[in-house]
Amino acid sequence: MRVVVYADILFVLNAYLTYALLLVTDLLCRAKGSRLRRALAALLGGAYAFVIFVPKLPGFVLALSRLAAAAVFLLAAYGKSGLKRFLLLYGGFFAVNFVFAGLMFALWHTLRPKSLLCFGSVVYFNIDTLLLVTLTAVCYAVFYGIHRLLEARPPRRSLFRLTVTLGGKSARCTAFLDSGNRLQEPFSGLPAIVVEKRVLAPLLGEADLSDAETAARLHLRQIPCRVLTGEGTLPGFRPDEIVIRSAQEALRTGDVYVAISETPLCGGDYGALLHPNLMEETNVILCKK
Repeated sequence: MRVVVYADILFVLNAYLTYALLLVTDLLCRAKGSRLRRALAALLGGAYAFVIFVPKLPGFVLALSRLAAAAVFLLAAYGKSGLKRFLLLYGGFFAVNFVFAGLMFALWHTLRPKSLLCFGSVVYFNIDTLLLVTLTAVCYAVFYGIHRLLEARPPRRSLFRLTVTLGGKSARCTAFLDSGNRLQEPFSGLPAIVVEKRVLAPLLGEADLSDAETAARLHLRQIPCRVLTGEGTLPGFRPDEIVIRSAQEALRTGDVYVAISETPLCGGDYGALLHPNLMEETNVILCKK
């Protein structure tokens, strides 16, 4: 079946898709290319689409032209950024293109549209402009949402199981090793971990932390910290012991303070922030799980 290709539609469509693919590459590689440079790269992508009019090019020549064209697009979009950064962008751009090519193949194989033409990395099809923009926006929104969810979720190697023991009672939760946590109890200089109050319910019950009797019973100390509104403090106590467990080992220490957070730390992924020094202190006991 013969497909009539209109040069203007071919140019605009591939320029538009190049721009969209570069946007997704931005997300994937955490790059921040300017809109103007991205638009320039998109125009180059539209111009490259005319390669389909070149008759009977050998396969290896087409492959080399795609590799070279991708490099030109990325240089236009991001400029010179060092070899390592460029290779990351190059790999990310091709990964996005492979996903897009898979979607185009699935569309062709499933729906068999009469006007769809795929020639290497060049795509041509007749589609309503509003529908094209809508579909692109939806796809980008889905990808962006997935990206944000994955970005917000801490890496598994930074998550541990935490057990806090006080007066013969224990509380447990998942804890995140926060390299930015520099809290310490000001008088002793001991590191402080931050734990949500709800997690400590087995130890504290419904205790009012502002009550003088409760403060005296728990030997509460005010631990300086930074909050969104500036400087602040968190009430903290010294537990009998905490145990930090990973998949391979467990660390046990009593030389630590537990700062109590009234507000949630994360959306359910963890309930405590560990202090990085706990993994380096000589008084931390390495024990079997």
